[in-house]
Amino acid sequence: MASLLRQFSTLSSVANVFAKACLQQSKLANRPVLGSLELHHIMPVSSAVNQSKCASSDSRQTTDYSPPSPYRNPGPRRYGYVPKMFAGGVLPRYGRKPLPIPTYKQPDNWSTKKALFGQNDYIDILGSGHVHPVDLMRGPEWLIGFNGNELQRLTRRLRFQGNKLRTYYPTKYFQIRKRISFLYKKYNNHRISKNR
Repeated sequence: MASLLRQFSTLSSVANVFAKACLQQSKLANRPVLGSLELHHIMPVSSAVNQSKCASSDSRQTTDYSPPSPYRNPGPRRYGYVPKMFAGGVLPRYGRKPLPIPTYKQPDNWSTKKALFGQNDYIDILGSGHVHPVDLMRGPEWLIGFNGNELQRLTRRLRFQGNKLRTYYPTKYFQIRKRISFLYKKYNNHRISKNR
């Protein structure tokens, strides 16, 4: 058995030497390398497998054929769109004049407006008591110093302006009377239901 292994190793080494010599001769003479069958007979199995792998990879690289895709080939995305926003980093208002920054003004806390703010809020407490804040209010006469609900406000208005409204603005007078009658029923019904 050992003799057989020695003979096989010597044969494989001889075959390797012969294959190298054949390759060198074919390169010098510009001839094609021996056919694949002859190389398999000459070269050992391991080198033949390596050469077949290299040949298959070379054939894949040279003959890279892929059928045309059945899907539509997408063109350039958003072709013709020109973005108007600046996308070049943190530079606001690039190429434009910067906005004006207002100059700092030292606040005057003792100006007339700030110093006298709310001076008439408690005039009856601070003064002698004969002037009331109601006396300083401006507005319709039936609203000055009034505090109450809508029904009370409308009846107070009719007390102040009833004759004038009846003579010059009859529609307005009618609407106010109608609203008073509705609110009278509403407030009284609410009171009755609450007492039950």
